[in-house]
Amino acid sequence: MKKFLSLVLALVMTMSLVTVSAGAKDFSDDGSITYKEAVDVISGIGVVDGYSGGDFKPTEVLTRGAAAKIICNLILGPTTTSYLSADTAPFKDVPVTNVFAGYITYCSQQGIINGYADGTFRPTATLSGNAFMKMLLGALGYDSAIEGYTGANWTVAVIKQAAGIGLDDGNDEFVGSKAVTREEAALYAFNMLQATMVEYDAKTSVDINGATVTIAGDKAKEVAQGSYDNNMHKPNLQFAERYFDKLDKTETTDDFARPATKWTFKGDKIGTYADAADVTYTSNVKLGDIYSDLDMSEKDKNAEVYYNGVEADDVAVSKGNTVKVSSSSANNKLVADGSTVEVFYDEDNNDVTICIIDTYVGTISSKEEKVSDPYVVVNSESLVTEKDASTSVSISGSKARFETNTDNFEEDDVVLFTYSQSADEIKSVVKAESVEGTLDKYTLGKNLTLADTEYKYSKNIAFSFGSETSMTTKSDYVIYLDTNGMVIYVDEQEFDASQYAYVLYTQSSNSRFGKDQVQLVMSDGSVKTVDTDDDYTSLEGTIVYYRADDKGEYALRQAANVHKNGSIVTTEDDRTYPISTNGVLRNGATDFDMKNTRAAITTKTGTTVYGNSETVFVVAESDARGKTDYSVYKGIKNAPTIMSDDPTTSPTVETKAVEMVYTTSGSSDVVTFAFIDATGAYVTNGKRDVVFLAAESATKMITDGDNNQYYLYNAVVDDEITTVKVKAAQDAGSVVLAGNDTVNQVVTNADYNNKGLLTSADAISTSDYTTLTGTGVWKLSGSYSIGLGGTTASASVRYTVASDAKMYYIDTDGVITKIDDVKNISSDSTATYIGLLDVTDGDIAYLFIQEVDNGKQEGAGSSGVVLSGISASYSSGTVTVTLTGTNAGQVYPVTISLVNGGTLVKLTTANVTGAATTTTATISAALSAGSTYMVTCGDQSFVLGV
Repeated sequence: MKKFLSLVLALVMTMSLVTVSAGAKDFSDDGSITYKEAVDVISGIGVVDGYSGGDFKPTEVLTRGAAAKIICNLILGPTTTSYLSADTAPFKDVPVTNVFAGYITYCSQQGIINGYADGTFRPTATLSGNAFMKMLLGALGYDSAIEGYTGANWTVAVIKQAAGIGLDDGNDEFVGSKAVTREEAALYAFNMLQATMVEYDAKTSVDINGATVTIAGDKAKEVAQGSYDNNMHKPNLQFAERYFDKLDKTETTDDFARPATKWTFKGDKIGTYADAADVTYTSNVKLGDIYSDLDMSEKDKNAEVYYNGVEADDVAVSKGNTVKVSSSSANNKLVADGSTVEVFYDEDNNDVTICIIDTYVGTISSKEEKVSDPYVVVNSESLVTEKDASTSVSISGSKARFETNTDNFEEDDVVLFTYSQSADEIKSVVKAESVEGTLDKYTLGKNLTLADTEYKYSKNIAFSFGSETSMTTKSDYVIYLDTNGMVIYVDEQEFDASQYAYVLYTQSSNSRFGKDQVQLVMSDGSVKTVDTDDDYTSLEGTIVYYRADDKGEYALRQAANVHKNGSIVTTEDDRTYPISTNGVLRNGATDFDMKNTRAAITTKTGTTVYGNSETVFVVAESDARGKTDYSVYKGIKNAPTIMSDDPTTSPTVETKAVEMVYTTSGSSDVVTFAFIDATGAYVTNGKRDVVFLAAESATKMITDGDNNQYYLYNAVVDDEITTVKVKAAQDAGSVVLAGNDTVNQVVTNADYNNKGLLTSADAISTSDYTTLTGTGVWKLSGSYSIGLGGTTASASVRYTVASDAKMYYIDTDGVITKIDDVKNISSDSTATYIGLLDVTDGDIAYLFIQEVDNGKQEGAGSSGVVLSGISASYSSGTVTVTLTGTNAGQVYPVTISLVNGGTLVKLTTANVTGAATTTTATISAALSAGSTYMVTCGDQSFVLGV
């Protein structure tokens, strides 16, 4: 038993896990394992397994304590090992409570492992590559004393011998002084399995003065095969043949026709692994170059060529041959940039084998986890062909499945995959690396330049938007690279509605104004007239992607996949069509039908597209005076119902053609951005942005440097906590009570002027929501239930809260906090609430809960300060404040706060001694450029922009 342990010690000391099982493992971090064949075989024979999370952690270093547990597993089996414990500490740094104490105690008692001279074991210590190689050599039978593995220069002798028999094969960067990682240990142990064992002649042990000394021959010789099976197919006896006699190695070819090794253990297949190619190319190559690179001395006039595992045309690999692997005479169009050409040379028989393997691009359409062999389904974006380079191969059904650890993938991931035509299945799938940036230029069929870097096209390149010619410079794209760094997939950058706009009108530098300009309807419903870097008259009436430079000059590019539901033109083109009745566009469709209760949108007869929760709608409606209002909605469920025919009349009456210009996602029929002129049409039930103003946060009236007068509120705008400047003098018809600091307000359809001040808003539409107000909020049983009103929970009215409801707490200072889950709401009999009940589904969509402090004493401040005005300026770390209406000798506390998100963050307060009538003082404060600050004193406030 001890002799056996002395041989396997080096192997098991490398691993820090304990589960023993047969068969290759699919680890969750397979993609991070460099030495896949070694890890598969070592885990397949039951020496090591992955962690409980399913990963292997290939780069983690080894510890001595974990190795002791592995040894126990090998000797006793996992079940018995699990019962091991220590009655006393085996070493002074291994208490009985140490997780490895039982294993270390057992191994120490059996003489398998030893501690250090200072009485420690150092269970967390690591092993160097040199030390590990010494253990492996000992396991193979090499004698340390004879081979010189002792003394000051022992490492030199160890590495010379280890490298000589191939223990470090596969790792060209071996550094003996570094700690061994788990996958390196697996590699070296894997090599040891195939290494030949040695022994010495006339090896005896004698006692000299009480010391045991080994006397042996001075040269190791290989152990004869004997009665052991020749499973490694090499002369004499290898380690695996003696200690893992059920492990078998067979030379074969893989599904790409590459020379390969097949490993089995106890009859179960571990895997088939291709040999390393002698030379590899990533583009078409001359046959004469292959001859030179292989250092051949004799030609192979019938070198076999395989394409994705299927035999193609033989070629002549000969000196100076300028014909390429793929030419018009043989293997036409099979090799291009991005193809992998692996060449294998059997020097003994002068046989050359050339294997062409194409890489394709696809997306993960789905994954199946709840089966015995989990798999992902790949939707090929590339055209896959047979060896004739023209007959397409359909990658669908079961052929699109790839068994793997599905945790490594998500739906819609862009992946690289290989396909074996001989096996008719996908052989590998990995996530593709991506690069984002602005397209500078591209050369058809060859390359593109993204963010100042040029990338070649890979052979099987694909475009998510259908055609390379659809790309436009100065637009943003995401490119995916193959393993050689070439572009294999081009996608539009993830849709960002904020960068899209509708071009309403244009004028060129040849116009009377002498400059290039456009009028844009932005994605937030605002209208901007901007200077442009070029003449964009050709883009009038379409949707564009835009970018503004630091001078405010805009560059426009037509968005991809723009569609119209008619021969739409702008009403401005012909003044005989008044905007008040026709809207800003005309010549749309008189059978337009969009309902917010369904995804389908009929843009015109025979054309149906679909909206989803991410679709952005900009809807134009004009009043009798020709004023056009642009409202923005996100999601089809929040958009209005728009119909050409009025369903409220009987029979239905056509009211107005509806114009729609829209973009779709790639070649699909899913709308991403839409501009709709609904003037005169039937429009109802649009759920527009909801604005909440926290009364307790209202400031006194502020007059800024441009004489704008407004009140600053903590607010919620749709689902964002922010601040809103409410213009003191609201437009006619506005329901907003500017300066109100007693009652919270909820409004919709807010309009803002070019100074960013809210100028008007409408009351919540009863066709959209039922407004609930009252006192008393109650936590009820049920995941999405809440009680409102009443003095007790049982007396309240139960409501269902939508799963995506927007809920907020407002404290007594008007500070707003988002409520992420209805379960986080506490019962409060004194809290007041405003709720918006969706009339369509009957669920609460918005809920604002106001906390109440009945003991709070409101006032102008503890100092009773009363001023008639305040102003401030900032320069180089100093705020200069001017107070108007001051009294000589009175102390005035001046506070400077940062306007941050939904509240004010106090920075500093300074006491200023007043002078008669007007006082000017300086306060030291380091303010940040681009930020907004509030300077307050008593009942006066001033907004300071830096």
